[in-house]
Amino acid sequence: MSLLDIAKSIKKEGFDPRKDSANGPAPIPAGTYPVVLKKATFNVSDKGWESLGYQFEIRGGDYSGRSEFATFGTLTEWNGKDLNWAVERTMKFFIKALVLAGDNMQGNEEDGKALEEALQRKAVGSYYNLVITVTKGKDGREFRNYDLEEESTQPLTEADIDEDDLPF
Repeated sequence: MSLLDIAKSIKKEGFDPRKDSANGPAPIPAGTYPVVLKKATFNVSDKGWESLGYQFEIRGGDYSGRSEFATFGTLTEWNGKDLNWAVERTMKFFIKALVLAGDNMQGNEEDGKALEEALQRKAVGSYYNLVITVTKGKDGREFRNYDLEEESTQPLTEADIDEDDLPF
């Protein structure tokens, strides 16, 4: 691929030199993408914030091979703020990831580490459709939101197969 081809590809992805950083690819735009769950991890930051992270790899289309990282908090309270609403969203996403992978909760998912271990049973390596939406907050900041759907069972078409996917 020539330098000009790379520049055209970057422009096609929506790179805006006046707004976007040169240090990384532009975020994957809102939409629905076929993905595989590559990794699920529970993390506790130095300040004590706990979160459950998912690494999805896109499987097809213009963003094939790119990763999308979705992180959800697991604390119901932080700095005096009630975050039950956020943990409910965390658990809904977690339950969807399990069920759509053909698994269920075992009744021992009482903390973030147990959630990570549950995802590693069957969900890691499973295929989904990842739905990314972007909303604006009251202060104008953009927030990425995630949902999961069952993997599409439609057969692949020529448009889904890249030349790099062929064995010859």
